[in-house]
Amino acid sequence: MAAAAPELVDDMTYEILLHIPPDDPASLVRASLVCKRWRQLLTDPAFLRRYRAFHRTPPMLGFIHNVDHSSNSSYIHRFVATTSLSPFYPDFPPPSIEFPTYWWALDCRHGLLLLQLFNPIDLMVWDPTTGDHRIFPQPPYLDLYCTGAVLCATRGCRHVDCHGGPYLVVFVATGEDDHSWACVYSSETGEWSSQASIAFDSYVEMLPGLLVQDTLYFRCERGKRILRYDIGKHELSEIDPPPLGHEVGILMESGYGGLGFATVEDCSILLWSRYVGDDGIEEWKKSWVIGLDFLNLVGNPSLSWELAGFAEGAHTIFISSEIGVFTIELKSGQVKKLCKEGYYTVVPYMSFYTSDIAIWRPEEPAED
Repeated sequence: MAAAAPELVDDMTYEILLHIPPDDPASLVRASLVCKRWRQLLTDPAFLRRYRAFHRTPPMLGFIHNVDHSSNSSYIHRFVATTSLSPFYPDFPPPSIEFPTYWWALDCRHGLLLLQLFNPIDLMVWDPTTGDHRIFPQPPYLDLYCTGAVLCATRGCRHVDCHGGPYLVVFVATGEDDHSWACVYSSETGEWSSQASIAFDSYVEMLPGLLVQDTLYFRCERGKRILRYDIGKHELSEIDPPPLGHEVGILMESGYGGLGFATVEDCSILLWSRYVGDDGIEEWKKSWVIGLDFLNLVGNPSLSWELAGFAEGAHTIFISSEIGVFTIELKSGQVKKLCKEGYYTVVPYMSFYTSDIAIWRPEEPAED
């Protein structure tokens, strides 16, 4: 039998490597050690750009959870991997931080992590994949209740290759005089914008926001109100949550790509979508109910479930209880247990982890 032409073998190899799932960086590492030809492809920037474009949505590599600063956080695993072999240390130490400084994860998006630093008080934007980071002062208006969001500032970016690019930080806070405000930090200018403010009798929570197109949403007062920030207009407005006597809910993307809301009631997750009615008025509509009875089979039937977070782009909800944190992928219905501990809030980290952008570099394989 005649041997396959070298060009055909290369095409086949290219397609095989292109289909390696991005949600397990260890698979790329193992493949790069097979032979020099495979390593050449898996370290070729052109191939890796196509690899990321082919898979489109950056994979979730794990999540960060916050701990009380009174705990000795250096001995606590802050990062929980969702891959077989994590590229990050479990204690997830940010660069340039030493005792007595401690940190709180505010938000994560487009491969960037926004940290609130304490003692002294500063902000840090950190790319854990590349190691790039910047520490800068908070806005000069200090308030007790505050949070922030980070996002890529490149126009038209698909967010598969924006590592090292410009970014914005939107900082939101609630003052003692029943008003909330927002201002924007640009990595390109290194400066904060003027304030946008609104009379608001609820307080913003120190939780990740939700980005829907050019608008950020923040949960306030345990889900009793929602604060909306229009990035293009630099304006704040308020939204009421779905009209029901729910427990604490979380913000999420709806199935239509708009604003959604989720709550847990009677061992079920209720999903709500916000839409514009025929009269031009925004309304909430119940879109889906997910029963949790099947999860109670893995433990005590009286388990109490809480919504712990949402992964933008991945359409994945995090739920937590005494027996651990689980994810529910809304499109496929797939359920996965991530860890044995339960956490009140998680901050998902999503990013491609390929050799052209990551700190890690594969070793040379043995001779063919």
